[in-house]
Amino acid sequence: MKSGKKILSCLAAALMLLQNPVPKASAEKAMLYARTQDLIRTEAVRAQAEPEPVPDPKYETIPLADLRVKGVFPGEDHVSDAVDVWYCPWEDCRYLFLPSTANREELYVTYDSKYRLFLNETQVTSGKLTSLLSTADTFQMRVGDKECGTLKVMQSNLGCISLRAQDMPLDQLNSSRRKTASGSALMVNAEGETVYDDAFEKLWAHGNSSWDYSKKKPYNLKLPKKADLFGMGKAKRWVLLSNYLDHSMLRNRMAEEMAKSAGMEFVPDTVFADLYYNGSYCGTYQLSEKVQIQKNRVNIRDLADETEELNSSDLSEYPENVIGAESRSQYMENSYKFYDILKNPADITGGYLLQFEQWNRYGIGGKAKSGFVTSRGQAITVKDPEYASQAQVEYIRAFVQEAEDAMYSETGYNEKGRHFSEYIDMESFVEAYLMQEITMNIDATFSSFYFWKDSDLTGDGKLHFGPPWDFDLSCNNFPTTRINEDGIVGYSYRPDNLFAARFPIHGYDDNKRTSSSGSGRPTVGYSWIAQLYRQEDFVHEAAETYFRKFRPYLLSLTDEKDPYFMQLAAQIQPSAEMSNARWHTYGGSKYTVFGSSSGEDFIGSVAILSDFVKKRADWLSELWEPYRYLEGDANGDGELNAADAVALQKWLLCYPDAALANRQSADFSRDYRIDSADFTLLKRSLTGT
Repeated sequence: MKSGKKILSCLAAALMLLQNPVPKASAEKAMLYARTQDLIRTEAVRAQAEPEPVPDPKYETIPLADLRVKGVFPGEDHVSDAVDVWYCPWEDCRYLFLPSTANREELYVTYDSKYRLFLNETQVTSGKLTSLLSTADTFQMRVGDKECGTLKVMQSNLGCISLRAQDMPLDQLNSSRRKTASGSALMVNAEGETVYDDAFEKLWAHGNSSWDYSKKKPYNLKLPKKADLFGMGKAKRWVLLSNYLDHSMLRNRMAEEMAKSAGMEFVPDTVFADLYYNGSYCGTYQLSEKVQIQKNRVNIRDLADETEELNSSDLSEYPENVIGAESRSQYMENSYKFYDILKNPADITGGYLLQFEQWNRYGIGGKAKSGFVTSRGQAITVKDPEYASQAQVEYIRAFVQEAEDAMYSETGYNEKGRHFSEYIDMESFVEAYLMQEITMNIDATFSSFYFWKDSDLTGDGKLHFGPPWDFDLSCNNFPTTRINEDGIVGYSYRPDNLFAARFPIHGYDDNKRTSSSGSGRPTVGYSWIAQLYRQEDFVHEAAETYFRKFRPYLLSLTDEKDPYFMQLAAQIQPSAEMSNARWHTYGGSKYTVFGSSSGEDFIGSVAILSDFVKKRADWLSELWEPYRYLEGDANGDGELNAADAVALQKWLLCYPDAALANRQSADFSRDYRIDSADFTLLKRSLTGT
């Protein structure tokens, strides 16, 4: 048995050295994209994703205007109850995109023309009820004596969100991040039941690269009061994810479900729906809960609300300030920015919602209203309270810095004698790491990496990692590399290597060993994840958590007989194909903005994702199998019995020559410390009490 253990240990060590095999020469020829700063969209990249229009269109202009269909929401006398017909420039035809609620036997076709409209040689009178659209999916159009091309009718199977904002045309809204719209909203589910029928207060740009590189734009949506949309709980703020950069449209959904199956806290709920704006079809969207402190979101103490109640002015109106930097827009280690808010609650230990941020977005981009930069260069935005006081930022900054100091020390303890596990909920940290590593998310600890701390009076006094967010560029959807200060490279487009474990802190420059901001200041060549992955205890814990909480879901996704990926695809396929007709997101790699993760059709794109996930899961399973251990096997003999309790007890009592052959197994409570609590749990396990 001991010889077998030794062989296993050697195998594990060998695997650690081989986690990043040298890529083949052909792999190096892949077109790579950088994320050391916000990307600048070139004409070449823009052209790559845009289909070419018909050179000499015959039917772009016809003797008819304002062609639309009304009655698409049965039983609703509503301003939103109309859908415009859309001209497709790359097919030189027209499309009618109907929501699932439309009864094609009872619709009203309206138009403005001095001539009669004919569809398949049947006359259509403007404004008169007709069942004609139920007889076919393709119609030849004629206006008077003029042939006007083809009208294609497609219908979704999902719920619908219809927004009306007459003062803000869609093109104008999409032209700038600063543009906002307000108006009325009608939301119905797939069965035609009204989910929401009221005003919306604000619609505006969401995201960074997802906004910059998407023709199908993502949005933030704010309602005037809290509402329960599609059964996701009451809230004012929502996000409309376009998934334009993900041709499968399932990467965010996969991440959501995987996190929920692993039991992660506060995972945002999402619902797929068709979006219409001022009667124009916008495509398949994923309505999502926003990551925020709120009863139905990240349910911890709302420090911002309590601070607001103590002060006479809105928190955003107080003066802005910065310490440790020349300006609030500067990225500088050990600096922090805040608002000169007059009064603070007696308890400022929580709650805080924090986010790892790219150095340029924190600094030059100015996206962080409140936040701080650690001594090792990790920029952190205080997302909530967004307008944090000096005392609040100083408190959470000091807490995080103490955790980081312990994490980067040789012993795992900081100068106060506290271990990093006393600051960090390690279970959530391991889960957050696995979410990034499994999916090979290119943002990982660079951005959209959330964590939170509740008040010490109501919580456990630790940093918890999550909720998971923003996975549209994961799973080989953005080919790039990461390199740490040891020169070990992670490749996002190869399933057979570690990736998230190779991240440096954003701002690290491999060549100059300095900040990529150009300041010449050194930043750390290991992210928090990469730093802990260097410790064998962490690798063991990651392996155990992977097999126990994540592997089952991954197996279901790519099951040979009934792959769950295809079940997910079937749930949205009619809507997804309708969205593709509007945006041309299939047809191969030439229609992708980045990389080549696109099939000839929707199912082809899903199959590409499925194939990558299977290869990824298989490789990680092989990598981490040697790191699994028998829980409680303190003496390392491969069995769990009374001898393990004796070995642990002697070690705790400091018997001469007492030793633990397997410290990870002895850490029964999984708190990265071995103490009497582990002995108690081990005894209970052995006795069944």
